[in-house]
Amino acid sequence: MSAEPAHTGPDPGDGCTATVFAFRRPRRTRRHQEAAMPEPSGDLTPQQRLAATIEKAFADHRRTLTDEDTAEAFLISLSLMRRTLDGALAQGLIDKPAHADLVGMLDGMAAAPGLLA
Repeated sequence: MSAEPAHTGPDPGDGCTATVFAFRRPRRTRRHQEAAMPEPSGDLTPQQRLAATIEKAFADHRRTLTDEDTAEAFLISLSLMRRTLDGALAQGLIDKPAHADLVGMLDGMAAAPGLLA
């Protein structure tokens, strides 16, 4: 996979700049398609179901978000994704409503470690 940094233009004045990376995804064949993850069942809130789904993904790699180091790495990754979305907005790749929706999803994901503790 190759990544090429995209320029975000001039500094907006707040001292923060965002970098957007354009990735080319490898083609998927039927052999490499992932199976859909089963939804957790029970009387869970949507946020708890999301946390359980994320935890399942980590458990599949013998990790858990209840581990402080793993949770910290997860949150760092989400903050980098937020910067990517901010850069996409600054470059006009996404509009404000899409940015708000995507940031809301990241915020929901960021709550997962606290819901699992």
